[in-house]
Amino acid sequence: MNRSVSQSPTRRLGALTAPLLALATLGLAAPAHAATAHATTAPSVTVVCDSGNSVWSCDAYAAGGSGNYSYSWTAVGNAGFYSGLTAPGAYGPCRTNLAAAVKVTVTDNGTGASVSRQEGFFCYAIAP
Repeated sequence: MNRSVSQSPTRRLGALTAPLLALATLGLAAPAHAATAHATTAPSVTVVCDSGNSVWSCDAYAAGGSGNYSYSWTAVGNAGFYSGLTAPGAYGPCRTNLAAAVKVTVTDNGTGASVSRQEGFFCYAIAP
């Protein structure tokens, strides 16, 4: 006679649930909680700028949040734009031999949260 047929229903149920409980204890069987287990963090941004020949360029590196970002650059002082107003990198002219600054605002398109960062640099006449 088949051994599983000879076992009582309670005993068979216990044999099936033990491995599932072990997986749940390890956190491997929790699909119902998967959405809450991956909570996103607020976005952050780092900006790196360089200048030379009276032109500046900056790159924004966003992290955190959903990973889907929008960018908005503004000139703060002694800087203009050639392109990149809505891209991760921007560049433009700057007033030679003066301090300049630009600001980027990064918006997390998934959550709507945003963060801004202003970065200053010296506008060199020739590449340093």
